[in-house]
Amino acid sequence: MGMESSTSGLYLHVDFDKPKELEFNQKRVRNAFAKVGRGVQDEARRLVARHAISKAGEAPGTRTGGLSKSIGYKVPSPSDGRPGFMVRIAPNQKGGRRATRLPSGDDDDFYPAFLFYGVKRKAKRGRSHRKGASGGSGWKIAPRKNFMTEALANRRSWAEKVLFNALKKSVVVK
Repeated sequence: MGMESSTSGLYLHVDFDKPKELEFNQKRVRNAFAKVGRGVQDEARRLVARHAISKAGEAPGTRTGGLSKSIGYKVPSPSDGRPGFMVRIAPNQKGGRRATRLPSGDDDDFYPAFLFYGVKRKAKRGRSHRKGASGGSGWKIAPRKNFMTEALANRRSWAEKVLFNALKKSVVVK
């Protein structure tokens, strides 16, 4: 079993060979992945639910709730080559389609990336006037904390326990 986190979301994958003398209940494991997805989704939404202006390095605050509502999870359907034992938890993951749009309406802009990496301020005057030279930090939006990795870290032991118990209950020796 492996758990990875990245800036685009969380990735959890379980892979093993099935011996012939074992019976394996795949639905129980997929339900456990859905339970883990809901738990980490709730934790991520809790982290961004603060109704205050966030400072640099903090989890983003909420004004309209669009970011919080866009956080979702997806357990993919099983296919021929893959049994579907994974869950993806990320902003813009409502049933696998994009949900959060920037106010400009550009489809290519990913709002959580602007929060994580920040946005530099342009110079207000001519060429000799550099960004932030007149005071301030030079950031229009200072980088915020990655709330998705923090949500996984907060729920990691719980997620491992839920998945371990589901795997243990789903394997029956004949």
